[in-house]
Amino acid sequence: MNQPNKLKAQKGFTITELAIVVLLGGVFLAMVWPQMAKILSGSRANKITNELNLVIPTIQTAYQNRTSYNGLTTQQVATNRWISDNFLEMNAGAPTGGIVTQWGTMAFAATASNTQVQVTIDKIPSRECSKIAEAFTSNMFLTASVNGTAVKTATTELDATTVGTQCNSSVTNTLVITFGRV
Repeated sequence: MNQPNKLKAQKGFTITELAIVVLLGGVFLAMVWPQMAKILSGSRANKITNELNLVIPTIQTAYQNRTSYNGLTTQQVATNRWISDNFLEMNAGAPTGGIVTQWGTMAFAATASNTQVQVTIDKIPSRECSKIAEAFTSNMFLTASVNGTAVKTATTELDATTVGTQCNSSVTNTLVITFGRV
């Protein structure tokens, strides 16, 4: 008693079903991608601002019993590990003296009068530049400039319009801030 072969049930998807899934996935990604770019740029900018919020008080504390910031260098900040290891150039587990961000470098130096410290961060993309500069409203930052244009001075608040204009004037940007004693 042989029964005729019945059609086996299909397993898997047809080409049409797969095409629909791929199309819907593409539409979803097209809608979500701009928001993801904003979220990612905000995260990258927060890493820098959070680090500045940690390293500045550390340097101020290290120099609290001195009369000036004379002798402060990027190498000193790196070697003393006043900045997180995530930002340090390392060789065999030891800092080499360089400080790097995901885009470029970060440099520390005493100003000419040695009463303040200048921090320079370079090669910052436009979107992150604006987000990082927004943090300069804090009293911790005495002055700030974007691409050589002052956006905050000792007597003026952060100029958000100038920040936006300067951060969007170049594909990569340079931020320079100063801070002083506590």
